[in-house]
Amino acid sequence: MCHLDSERRRAVLILLIRHGQTDSNAGGVLQGHLPTPLNDLGRRQAERLARRLASFEPAIEALVTSDLRRAVQTSAPIEHQLGLAAEHDPAWRERGFGTYEGRTVGDTEVWRVATGTIDPPGAESIPALQARVAQALVTLVQHHGHRRCIAVVTHGGVMRTVLQLLVERRLPVVDDHPPPEVGPILNGSILRLAATVDGM
Repeated sequence: MCHLDSERRRAVLILLIRHGQTDSNAGGVLQGHLPTPLNDLGRRQAERLARRLASFEPAIEALVTSDLRRAVQTSAPIEHQLGLAAEHDPAWRERGFGTYEGRTVGDTEVWRVATGTIDPPGAESIPALQARVAQALVTLVQHHGHRRCIAVVTHGGVMRTVLQLLVERRLPVVDDHPPPEVGPILNGSILRLAATVDGM
């Protein structure tokens, strides 16, 4: 996330992982904070993620998960494979969509809500979401910056927010690094970030 510019700065790798598929994902339903479970494919995706992460280098030394059901279910096989107990943190939740939760992304207005163009009644605003996600990253590094690699099971909206903050340079990036692309984030996707830690 920032430039390594002295011997007193070291990098910690952060893996942001989107939870496995739910029936709502498959049906194009806005989930937000709804307690939707993984479907059969989502459970298989979680198992594959666990096997992949078990051999990841550098080894994952801390595991954090959103406290929403689909993320917790995704983290369970990862915990088993890595021998780690996941820390449940609501800061990594999906955006709350207010009155639009449970609605299908089938018309223009619902699509604008899903992509963060408008804020429906009772929804978490885009600025609030961006502030929450930025602070979650800061807190993660503060708490686990002494580790080499941290994995976080989270949601597509959170991962898109991180990418957007990087594009807008509201999160620091290596000076000559091109901005990332903000595209579709599939269930089970992994986004790799490197954050610098001072004085370690």
